[in-house]
Amino acid sequence: MPPGDPVPTAPDVPPDAIGRRRSRTWFRGRSYAAGVHLEAFFVSAALGVIFNRVFLILTGYPQIGNATLHISHAIWGALAMMAALALYLAFLSPSLRGFISVLGGLGFGWFVDELGKFISRDVDYLFQPALSVIYCVFIGLFFWFRYLASRPPDADDAVLNALAALQSARLGVLTEADRDLALHRLDELADGTPLMREVRALLTTTAPSPPLPSSRIQRWGDDLRCRYEAWTERPSFVPLVATLFGVLAVAVVASVLADAFTRRGTTYSTWVGAGAAAVYTVLLVIGVVRLPRDRAVAFRWFNRAVLVWILVIQVFRFDRQQFGAVAGLLVGLGIWGLLRSAMAIEERRATQ
Repeated sequence: MPPGDPVPTAPDVPPDAIGRRRSRTWFRGRSYAAGVHLEAFFVSAALGVIFNRVFLILTGYPQIGNATLHISHAIWGALAMMAALALYLAFLSPSLRGFISVLGGLGFGWFVDELGKFISRDVDYLFQPALSVIYCVFIGLFFWFRYLASRPPDADDAVLNALAALQSARLGVLTEADRDLALHRLDELADGTPLMREVRALLTTTAPSPPLPSSRIQRWGDDLRCRYEAWTERPSFVPLVATLFGVLAVAVVASVLADAFTRRGTTYSTWVGAGAAAVYTVLLVIGVVRLPRDRAVAFRWFNRAVLVWILVIQVFRFDRQQFGAVAGLLVGLGIWGLLRSAMAIEERRATQ
């Protein structure tokens, strides 16, 4: 080095980045709406499989192509997933993620519905174990998504979600609830860095966007939510909900027992189904007992029971009644979605 030249120095690096591999920066900044978007992907994928199967049964398994070509619906699923990924890579708008979740979920459902062709030697779409394998794939997705959504937020999440809120403000879609949540998490997870303070100051001076004209679906949802909240104040709410879940318990247990009695001999799946039905019943009973005192807690017990129904009982029905189990899965997902909505309403009511 020639005399008099300045000594090169390392660029400014955040203290927490020293010695950190680049790969460790990939999985940071988890969205606060991760649970909602992953749930939308999961439900859309399940509905994609179910509705595709129902459509093919009703229409006699039509094919797109000719004597040489067959355009499988796995191709349409791959195209939908490609479109979802391209939209995610091309646009920064946080509002687009809901649509991407549904489009990608439908595409995955259409793709995985062809699993029978990929795991059978004769490329048989109706390969009997295929639906059971698809179901296990969805169980794996469910637990993975629950893990991703349940991780507690950290300071990186707080800053990046606050920046996403500022993006929403620029696009005119920042709600007051999203702004308040971003500010609350910034205060809760403050790490004293200048960037966090600057982001908080900017978000504090940013007003929520004027409400957009609501669509017919939004008005329908708001009306249902208002009706539900009004119904919860009536004396008939607790007895009726308890009765409904009691009937659901009897129906599920009866179906498990009927399936056990129609089998020749006792099998492993019979014992597992019976044990799961017992656990399911106990969880529902606990929820019914807690319902008069704490609706939020009771709904969490109901939610656990429905998950046992979906993830255990329905799985062991697939080795006997594949399409009957698909119908049960559709009903279970519907009840689970209603429960999740009720739980969200109760949690919001508790914070007001």
